[in-house]
Amino acid sequence: MDIFSVLFYQPLFNLTTVLYRLLGENLGLAIIGIALLSRLAMIPISLRQIKMAEQSKELNAKLKAIREKYKNDKEKQSQELMKIQSEYLPGQLAGCLPLIVQFILLISINHLVTELVSKGAEAFNSVAYSFVPKFAEGYQINYDFFGLGLQQVPGTALEAGLLQALPYVLLAVLVAVSQYFSTKILMNLSAPAQTPAKEEAKKKGKKSKAAEPESPDFAEIMQQSTRNTMIVFPVLLFLMSFNLAAGLSLYWTVQSAFVIIQQLIFKRLKLINVQPN
Repeated sequence: MDIFSVLFYQPLFNLTTVLYRLLGENLGLAIIGIALLSRLAMIPISLRQIKMAEQSKELNAKLKAIREKYKNDKEKQSQELMKIQSEYLPGQLAGCLPLIVQFILLISINHLVTELVSKGAEAFNSVAYSFVPKFAEGYQINYDFFGLGLQQVPGTALEAGLLQALPYVLLAVLVAVSQYFSTKILMNLSAPAQTPAKEEAKKKGKKSKAAEPESPDFAEIMQQSTRNTMIVFPVLLFLMSFNLAAGLSLYWTVQSAFVIIQQLIFKRLKLINVQPN
């Protein structure tokens, strides 16, 4: 067994199986439980990510101040910019950790559902811990979740007709919509605050001709990149969902919904300051 399986796949499979049994042998509820537990475990990382977003705004303000202060001394400006960026860069890179963890979990869940569909209970029995009871020989996994077959692939379901595939198509749409809004709320969190001058220009809908155009700073570039991701990524997820088991789509939807609710709670508790669009 490889290191990835030992560290992620095997413990996740065993936990899913425990939840499956505790929740009335309902695989859908077990997958929802895994999605919620993984997000709850990542709350400290999410709070850290919020601090990173605030530091990003602080970094942006300092970079602007340095550019203004040393606008006539490009060499000194470059030195000071590098100094500030080296101070903030490690913390900013740490903000990628939640994405890495989520990616690993997504791969593990996909592998888990795929193995259950292809091998059934035997897929778990081969990786079960000694203290977790194995399934009896010939046991049939319950894939039904309120009439939705979690082993079903939407693209395959379409071959039986649109009516039969409609619930799976709607689930794929839900994946995209929930991802869109979860990214949107995170984008608003990390959006740099507008300066008074920019706010006034935005209200008037034009810039002063005498004003010298500014090149976009790092925070603005990242914000624009996030805007593009907010549109493109949900579309890609929608297309991907047609070739993945419905169980994985359920997992992703619950994850995205949790992020939305979590950020709204954080905002209510004044743990974050969400910028208006």
